[in-house]
Amino acid sequence: MSVINTNITSMIGQSNLNKSQNALQTSMERLSSGLRINSAKDDAAGQAIANRMTAQINGLAQAQRNANDGISIAQTTEGGLNQINDNLQRIRELSVQAANGTNSQNDLQSIQDEVDQRLEEINRISRETDFNGTRVLSEDAETLTIQVGSQDGQTIDVNLSTINSQELGLGDFSVISVDLAEAVTFADSDTLEVDGTTYTFVGTLTATDEEFDAQPTAASTLADRVGNAGTNTLVESDGQYYVQNVDGDNVTFYEDEFSVTTPGDGTNSGATIEFNIAEGARAVQGLTNDAAEVVEATANPLAQLDSALNQVDSLRSELGAVQNRFEDAITNLNTNETNLASARSRIEDADYAVEVANMTRAQILQQAGTSVLAQANQIPQNVLSLLG
Repeated sequence: MSVINTNITSMIGQSNLNKSQNALQTSMERLSSGLRINSAKDDAAGQAIANRMTAQINGLAQAQRNANDGISIAQTTEGGLNQINDNLQRIRELSVQAANGTNSQNDLQSIQDEVDQRLEEINRISRETDFNGTRVLSEDAETLTIQVGSQDGQTIDVNLSTINSQELGLGDFSVISVDLAEAVTFADSDTLEVDGTTYTFVGTLTATDEEFDAQPTAASTLADRVGNAGTNTLVESDGQYYVQNVDGDNVTFYEDEFSVTTPGDGTNSGATIEFNIAEGARAVQGLTNDAAEVVEATANPLAQLDSALNQVDSLRSELGAVQNRFEDAITNLNTNETNLASARSRIEDADYAVEVANMTRAQILQQAGTSVLAQANQIPQNVLSLLG
């Protein structure tokens, strides 16, 4: 039918040209983004599935980072425990040395000094071993929960424990015995010369009641030679030694001046007795009312140290096991992430072979459609030729 007002052929050509243009646009969008699904209109169901998979993949990736943090915490804790173990091994070695009967009291004190330093170092390690603000060996150490999955409840616990000298049962560890006897006694034959005057000590300086209640009558002052500066000490005319007016805190007896047969603090030289004044009483600090208090060396020291080492080894073993568990978890998480990513790829990623073919087809159709539309627009002109 020859008509002018309605060009059906042209309308059909325009419709097909629009379709080919849309197809070309879609192919170019997919090729430029690499995705088959760029919006829900491309594939509503596929877009929802791919989105859920993306959430799981992101969760699995973060879970792997969490697991690596768990490994770091375990390694940090184990590093601190390794240092504690080294100190315990040294203390055990020193304890074996101290058990040898050939040691003098000075030798034992030197050993005890190092033991004390080693124990203090253990306490310092306990206080200062830290991971991102978490003190993993101190008194506030607690179980840490590490999220190792993309869903609730997928966790691994890292059990942390307080490890210090007290928790290891070594708070009062000692390799020497000290008797805190009821009195400090000067040997009868001990003498002391002060400013050309010789004094002979007899009797005792007794601390059974933690007080010195004798009243001195002599005026001979032994300050600076027997006591600290600021400490006034007197010797009575009959040779008895007294403390009259103590302004300082200490009276120190030195071996090169005279000997003390029962040292107050367990040493043979430089022994120190502390004094304070309370309502006129001369009290001895550091002594108790017990007439013969004894500080014993730790019983079975090697057994106690072995127990402490076992405690450290137990926690180290647990941390080693949890590190292996984290590593296995990371491997599993990585496998799951890979599989999910592959599944998502099949749903939403563009197949370039297909899309290139579709783009080529759309380009050809667009060119053909443009040519056909031009010819269709000439049909009304041909009708006018009928008018002569």
